[in-house]
Amino acid sequence: MKQSLTAIALCLTVWLSTPVAFAGPHGGGGFGGGNGGDHFFDRNNDGYNDAYSLQDLQERRRAREERGFQRLKQLKWQTGYTMPQHYRSDRYKVDYGHYNLPKPARGQQWYKVNNDYLLINDDNTIIQVR
Repeated sequence: MKQSLTAIALCLTVWLSTPVAFAGPHGGGGFGGGNGGDHFFDRNNDGYNDAYSLQDLQERRRAREERGFQRLKQLKWQTGYTMPQHYRSDRYKVDYGHYNLPKPARGQQWYKVNNDYLLINDDNTIIQVR
């Protein structure tokens, strides 16, 4: 009896898992699939998959980053705003004495972004704009 139940359970497991084993991504994609690994699939608004080459994806990413950078250049800085991550590097830091800026308190730093001087605290909050 125990062997029969084990055999039935095994058969059911194999029978139910067979469709899952044959399931795969549409369009022959996947890892090392029919597309040679150089195309990626993106679902558009129509529900259809469109293939993009790696160069297309890189060009789209570059254009998106450029648009974001152009938006950041148009920002009007105000006190209380959080400074975007893009500008938190050392290349935007300035020496307050060289630009006739007031001496920052402990935990504060002056940054020059798009011809504006921003006093930023340790929480990356804008304290003063000049």
